[in-house]
Amino acid sequence: MMEEKLINASKVNHYIIISLALYFGWLLSFPFYGPILHAAAPNFSVGGFSLPFIFTFFHALTFFWGGLVLKNVFVWKRLMAISLGVTIAVSMSLFLLPPQIWPWAMVVLGISAAVYIFGWTYPYTVFVYTGDRLKLMASVIIGANIIYILFNVISRIAPPSLMLVTVGLPLWVALPFLFSFPTSMENKKPLSSPYNKRVYIPTPLMLILCLFIAGLYLCSGFMYNIMQPFLSIDNPFFIYYRYIPYIAVLLIMIRFGKGLQRYFPVYMGVSLLGLSFVSFALVYKSTAGLFVTTSLIEAAFAFLDLFIWTTLGDLAFIYGAPFQFFGFALAAMLFSVLAGELIGAQLLQIGEHHRLVTALFAAAAIFLTFSVIPWLNERMNKDFQRSFNSKEDNESSTGQSLLDRAIELLLPGYKLTPREMEITALLLKGLINREIAEQLYISENTLKTHLRHIYPKFGVAQKRELLSLAADKSKDTPISGN
Repeated sequence: MMEEKLINASKVNHYIIISLALYFGWLLSFPFYGPILHAAAPNFSVGGFSLPFIFTFFHALTFFWGGLVLKNVFVWKRLMAISLGVTIAVSMSLFLLPPQIWPWAMVVLGISAAVYIFGWTYPYTVFVYTGDRLKLMASVIIGANIIYILFNVISRIAPPSLMLVTVGLPLWVALPFLFSFPTSMENKKPLSSPYNKRVYIPTPLMLILCLFIAGLYLCSGFMYNIMQPFLSIDNPFFIYYRYIPYIAVLLIMIRFGKGLQRYFPVYMGVSLLGLSFVSFALVYKSTAGLFVTTSLIEAAFAFLDLFIWTTLGDLAFIYGAPFQFFGFALAAMLFSVLAGELIGAQLLQIGEHHRLVTALFAAAAIFLTFSVIPWLNERMNKDFQRSFNSKEDNESSTGQSLLDRAIELLLPGYKLTPREMEITALLLKGLINREIAEQLYISENTLKTHLRHIYPKFGVAQKRELLSLAADKSKDTPISGN
């Protein structure tokens, strides 16, 4: 008899949420254009580049480099521990450093922050069920923004030296959570992803994904940089109001997001970006118009941030390559943010025409989204099904395939009718709707009606989430055999 120790999924999710929320809170509050850096850092630049620009550039460069060279995913905890130690040491010594050393400190922090996130991607990819990623990432982002708001308030009332000391507190709190990760997680290999063989990543998919993310955030950067001078008014309530729509969207997604289609956030995000430009063009001179425009922008960013992090987790799970997908995609995002900052500053110098240029970029982002997302969804579904059905990787020690074992484990206990059990089994075998309808002698419309009843019983919204649930049950259920 062979038994495998189970990992408490809820406990693991809490460790992942807390460890990243604390680190992201420090990241947003300090080196990544944070209020503490703005208030406490020396007015020092290198070649005209500001300290946050230097941090972001090396942060992005490390993501790109790591995507190229990091292969062994099982060093994830070591990466996080080393990075966290370096980050604490540098951040806590900044108040002692002369201004000339600060740019070098930003270089080190940019590199160490990327390394920490690299390490975190492995447990996020492997141990978080696909249907839970949206809720988990929304919780992480909310926690990070609460920390950011607190430090924003502190930066307005506390002396710079005190701020530089206290900004490292989230890092110290994250330290015990990092070392509290269950040891059974450290070398656990998921049966449902190809971690046990040479990883193959489709180059066209990676290229299109990176270009798509870069286009979205370049457009977002243009709009934000061009609108920001008009949206900055001297009103204490308005300063903190911008966080309300951002966090509100994330709370709504935590409550209702599980039943929505996976690509709902990106469609909403680009739509709200377009509406924000319309609002800005029509009513930017009024206070009410500023509140409306700010609400649209912040809600759009909430949807887009949530979409990127959850989609990267899904892709990394399918291909078994968290370092590659997160590395290249986050590098594309950050480099586009920097490009948006530089180009946006130039657009402001062309007078009123900058609004027309920004409108064109907004239209391009919307067109890009509605063109790429259906293709991306279809590709992910096909590759996930192929990974799930792979005979080479999905044989258990009992000689039972992962597919057969998933069907055996998943069907009982979900109050399915006999017809729904038939449909679910065929879904897990990779049949498309037309093939299932033909095999069961029913119309596709009737099948869709059955699917609308089946998916909620499993707590999923689409086929890929059902496959992920089946894979999750297969890898986390003890195997018995002689």
